[in-house]
Parts: sequence; structure tokens; C-alpha cells
Amino acid sequence: MAAGFDDDRRALLRRLALGLTVLPLAGMQSRRAHAADLPLLSEGDPAAKALDYVEDASKAKGAQSGSLCSNCSVYGGADGAPAGPCTLFPGKWVKANGWCKSWSGL
Repeated sequence: MAAGFDDDRRALLRRLALGLTVLPLAGMQSRRAHAADLPLLSEGDPAAKALDYVEDASKAKGAQSGSLCSNCSVYGGADGAPAGPCTLFPGKWVKANGWCKSWSGL
């Protein structure tokens, strides 16, 4: 009877180890799916106004030529994507061609 108990316990520990191994991967997939649903930051948003965010960098006052959200150090979007996440605006995406006064080159 003790051998059956040990086998059951080993099986439980194996399942638990497998579950703990797979859990972070499931969380990453969930975050990616959720991130795709994030709204775009609007220029009227209070956080955007505080940092002079504009959706089109060519219309930004004080922006250096070539400074875009897509080449900023805090932008997290994929290369070539029209928009992506920015650490300055959690929960929202910014346009890749946008700009704000916190722009920081790579």
C-alpha cells in the first residue's frame, strides 16, 4: 500500500512540475493577446498633453528631424508595425510615427 501512495505522490509532483514550467508561457501568450486589444493614445489624453504627444512627428513643435516613437528607447512596438506600446503610456499604444517631448534615442 505504501508503494501505491508513493507512485501517486510522484505522479502529482510530476504534474505540478510540468504545470509550473508551462505557466509562464501561458501568461506570456495571454499578455500578447491582451496587448493587441489596447487602445491608441489620443492627443487629447491628459498624459499625452503633459508630454506634448502628437500622432504625426512632422507636426511636433521642437521635434528633431527623424525622431519618432518607433526609434525611441522606451517604445516597445515591433519593427514596421503602425503602433506599439510605450512605457510612458501604460495601457495604451502610440503611433510609430508619433512623437513626445520625452523622446530618447536608442
